[in-house]
Amino acid sequence: MRRTETIRPKDRKYEALVRHWLIFKQFVVLRRRLLFRTYVLTPLGVILVMALLYGVDRLIKNCIKITFPASVAVMLINFAFMCILASFRRPYIDFYLNVIDVPLSWALRWMNVFFTPAFVTLPLSPWISYKEALLIVAVFVIGYLISFALLSYITMLGQKVTRSFKLKSIFVRQDELHNGMQEGSSFAPPSTHKRSSSTSSDIGEEEPVNGNESTNSSIRIFYAESDEMEPHDPLLDLANNSGISLSQLNSRATSGLHSIVSPKHLPSDTIEPGEEAIEIGPSRRTVTNGPSQNHHISNGTFLRKLKPVIHKNPEVHSAMTVSSSESPNICQRAITRQYSKQIDLYFSISMWDAHLHHILYGLGFFATIFTYYFQWYTTPFHLFTAVCMFMIVTDSEYIVNRPKLKKFAHPVICSMALTWIVMLISVMIKHRKVVYFLRELRSYKTGRNYLRLFDNDNYGYHQWPGAGDIFSSCMDVSIVGLSLPMYTYRKDLKRHFFSMVPPILIFTAATLFLNPLICYKIGISSKRAIGFAGRSVTLALGTPLIANLDGDQTVMAVTTVMSGVIGALTGGRMFDFIRVPEDDYVTRGLALGCNCGAIATAYLLGVDRRAAAISSLSFVCYGALMVILSAIGPIKHFVHQLVGLN
Repeated sequence: MRRTETIRPKDRKYEALVRHWLIFKQFVVLRRRLLFRTYVLTPLGVILVMALLYGVDRLIKNCIKITFPASVAVMLINFAFMCILASFRRPYIDFYLNVIDVPLSWALRWMNVFFTPAFVTLPLSPWISYKEALLIVAVFVIGYLISFALLSYITMLGQKVTRSFKLKSIFVRQDELHNGMQEGSSFAPPSTHKRSSSTSSDIGEEEPVNGNESTNSSIRIFYAESDEMEPHDPLLDLANNSGISLSQLNSRATSGLHSIVSPKHLPSDTIEPGEEAIEIGPSRRTVTNGPSQNHHISNGTFLRKLKPVIHKNPEVHSAMTVSSSESPNICQRAITRQYSKQIDLYFSISMWDAHLHHILYGLGFFATIFTYYFQWYTTPFHLFTAVCMFMIVTDSEYIVNRPKLKKFAHPVICSMALTWIVMLISVMIKHRKVVYFLRELRSYKTGRNYLRLFDNDNYGYHQWPGAGDIFSSCMDVSIVGLSLPMYTYRKDLKRHFFSMVPPILIFTAATLFLNPLICYKIGISSKRAIGFAGRSVTLALGTPLIANLDGDQTVMAVTTVMSGVIGALTGGRMFDFIRVPEDDYVTRGLALGCNCGAIATAYLLGVDRRAAAISSLSFVCYGALMVILSAIGPIKHFVHQLVGLN
């Protein structure tokens, strides 16, 4: 007896390991295409985009001999190329979008991570006096309020002048959400009316099986409703702080449910004669009693009603009902046990879906701890530290389940603080002196990104890229990815062109010239005054903008993120205070897009999807125009004269 008692725990552990290993193998088989796309095609695509950007940068500097960021140039060229390609046969643009979507959507999803180097290196920036700090805060607050009001009123005036000011109900706007894509395109979502009518017809046509239904043995699993996102919408990527594509999770959730319930992935003895086949559909799911000789379930049974759900959000508005007749030949306990095993397998694979990247980056973090303490090159440790701290903020249930806290706890700011703490503890363990913390920060971003990787004359052979340089290199890929939302909602830009362009032009001139001039006149230093020119530009485009103008990147980064956070927190109340109509999505989208950037666009996704589309167009067009103007020599010289620089 003692011997068996000592063996049983080992057997249980062995069985548990075998069971988890089999589940992992099944997960790899079911998701092999997605895993290949994520961990093989995406890195290759990012490297190819960087190679293209490097070639364009050499072409601009050596042949054209002007100062212009290659990432913005490729973004504009890509947008124009997609518009031209869309005028030809549709399969061409669909194929091209399928190819570029692999690296560019990934870059958009991780864009917030690429913002962190500007904040992590804040202790390296020169100290400022209390007076200058208070002046910066005052200019920021007053400028934010004035620009918010002026953008709103100028946009409403432009709509009245062009006679395009039409108040539409929320229902009309939701029907027009997908007008940026061509009908019939593989990237265009199905019509809302068709989807709702099909759902209602399924509910109306459903009849009880065999004339009656048993409510005693019904098991209902409810899914929350969400019908606002389509699979390939770039706004999803802009709003997503996590590295997982929300659209990929949509298809994974529904396809995973079908794959597990499908007999192809179940043991042959799971479905026995007399047991019931489970139909999966968008409304109610009913278990029908099948004859004992027909115990094979075809895949068509599951796919018939599953197809409308494949391209929806995983939070599908539906109820799953398993009911059986009161026949004494049916063992309800066996049915429940069979169904519970299937659901358990489904959730196990879903856990691998949701947390595989957490496991991989966590293993990378612990592995690089040893390289940090025993090697001189600290970039791997810094890289995994930044990503893991970012994941802790974005995926922590404590923050995710508290919407109010989530608004204030912006991932860029919170992950920066956690990164500092981890780096400080590591430095104290390794060097036992706080002075080395600043040295670590200098090695965090050396300036040797992909554009200067082969510049041995200025950087030497022993100055390798830091984690911040890797992030800044990926930032250029995300700038190219901003062409995707521009293309997706190009028809909105065409429809509201005369309402959007005048406010953007006026705001561009005021931001580029008045902000530095006012800041310099009230006592802010020249470099920091120029940094205020990028206060409302999204950080992806503000970085090359301030680099062209030779301004302070730190001021630009802090004010940009704070503008987005404040816009997300107070945007709705500000619009109510200045009496902007709730149905005027053009004004709301343009004001938040130009004044608050991508962070406000993510906020608008949960409030008004159409306003979010206008917002994405606004901040991309506004930022691109600012970068173009900053690359013109006479304009750059004029800005320098405004702030007293020769």
